[in-house]
Amino acid sequence: MDTQSYTQERELVQQVSRDCLWETNSRIAQYVRLSGSADERKAVEYIRDTLDEYGLRTTLLEHPALVSGPLESSLEVIDANGVTLARYDCLGHAFSASADIEGDLMDVGDGSGDAYARVDVRGKLALVTGLATPTGVYAAERAGAMGEIFVNDEYLHNMIVSTIWGTPTPQSAQRIPTTPAVSIVERDGADLRERLKSGDVRGRLHTKNFFGWQTTPIVIGELDGRATDQFVLFSGHQDSWHYGAMDNGSANATMLEVARLLAQQRDELYRGVRLAFWSGHSHGRYSGSTWYVDNHWEELYERCAAHVNVDSTGARGATFYGRFLTHKELADFGASVIHEHSGQPTQARRMSRAGDMSFNGIGIPSLFMSMSQVPVSADESGVSAALSQLMDGKMPWWWHTSEDTMDKVDLDVLTLDTQIYVSTLWRLCHEPLLPFDFRPVIADMQQELTTLQQAAGAHFDLSMVRDRIAQLASCAAQLADRAAHTNDDEAELLNRKLIALSRSLIPITYTEAGRFDHDPAWPIPFMPGLQGAKQLAQLNPQSDDYQFLKTQLTRNRNALLFALREALAVLQSEP
Repeated sequence: MDTQSYTQERELVQQVSRDCLWETNSRIAQYVRLSGSADERKAVEYIRDTLDEYGLRTTLLEHPALVSGPLESSLEVIDANGVTLARYDCLGHAFSASADIEGDLMDVGDGSGDAYARVDVRGKLALVTGLATPTGVYAAERAGAMGEIFVNDEYLHNMIVSTIWGTPTPQSAQRIPTTPAVSIVERDGADLRERLKSGDVRGRLHTKNFFGWQTTPIVIGELDGRATDQFVLFSGHQDSWHYGAMDNGSANATMLEVARLLAQQRDELYRGVRLAFWSGHSHGRYSGSTWYVDNHWEELYERCAAHVNVDSTGARGATFYGRFLTHKELADFGASVIHEHSGQPTQARRMSRAGDMSFNGIGIPSLFMSMSQVPVSADESGVSAALSQLMDGKMPWWWHTSEDTMDKVDLDVLTLDTQIYVSTLWRLCHEPLLPFDFRPVIADMQQELTTLQQAAGAHFDLSMVRDRIAQLASCAAQLADRAAHTNDDEAELLNRKLIALSRSLIPITYTEAGRFDHDPAWPIPFMPGLQGAKQLAQLNPQSDDYQFLKTQLTRNRNALLFALREALAVLQSEP
């Protein structure tokens, strides 16, 4: 970045307005923004009016979405005659089934590993420690449970338990949950487990949930670039559980402040910015962003250079910036921006299967999600344990609860978070050369291939893949060197190569469903098509299962080799 660009960026950062942030956050967080609701529509109107005021070109898109949310639920312990012995406050979950059932309880701990192999939950209510998750409900249903009772911490956290990413298809609709799921607080979970020590415990569970089609909105705000029709997508969800001041009202305020400041410098933007405020994040399992991908696939493929996501900025006590999520070609870029503003050393983590990360099939590199985190101690557990393991930080205790109100927003943290996003979007939109570096991507691929080959041994040969990735590593190093010494006139030629590389590598390393479908809402391992190599050596080579798996791995190896072939063709082409 040259001196003039740096000066312009610093001036923009210093103009982040605490008053504007608080005003927009407060205006949005006065509404309970359930997907497709009248109150969400009021927030949408305010967001669009504000973008119009700032001078962006706005569009309101509407589409049908299958959404869900809890209406009422109850949990009782009963005796053999159906007489109530104890009642517990509980919370139902989006896409959980509505039901009235009775059954014995079975403690499955946290439900991980071989928990369901050690106990028989068929026809019983599974008692599970942790948040109500899609994988938790899916595992319990596959084991034959008639319902699930999740034990949270001292607060009840709203969750969505469908494994289906976006609107179901005829195939994925088979995974719509068929059992009721509720959450209880920790003390009630302890009481149930104490009762189980004395013998069988029978529960009566009632749930009623909304499940149906709603017309949901997406607000789009755009600024054009001066030199190219490419744009950077800047997105966050507008729907919420309860008032959602932090999740996601504060992030919406961040988006609006970035829009306000970039609009003042619109003539300086090399490429455009497109803001997208999604609905259906909380109640439709990312239905808004998924619909947008499905219905704007070619435009996104041709024009979207990168995606920046924002979620839950400005949380009280969120002082940790040591980890962030990204596709690795943006790792060094993201780390430099965060460190410059926070002063903290930070490390990139491979982008997770969460948030509105609906763009892997297209091959759009994404950066950030939840950024600032509440620090955790090494021995801390609870509902945010999984996120803590990923990010070394956690969401605050009021996350996804009715306590997510404006008093939980720290204006100092919100200002710093927003300044980081201002710098990020300014650099991505203003600087002609995209800041992609594929050396970390390829290093990850080489490391994973070494692990896979060691596990597979002589049962499956990955040498051709490894050789091709070695060629790619050499070409990527040359590309990085060229990028470091390029000028603005050559930037667009290099940008085409950089974008084409992402288009080739992200789908093959991040998806199982491929370019045009969406994987389930559960963790997808890196280079998923070859992960079966770890299992192959454990099977009998004379068995059907061995031959079936080896055939699948061979086809998936061909797909990876073809993607690498495409990537090499891009790098080796002239100019």
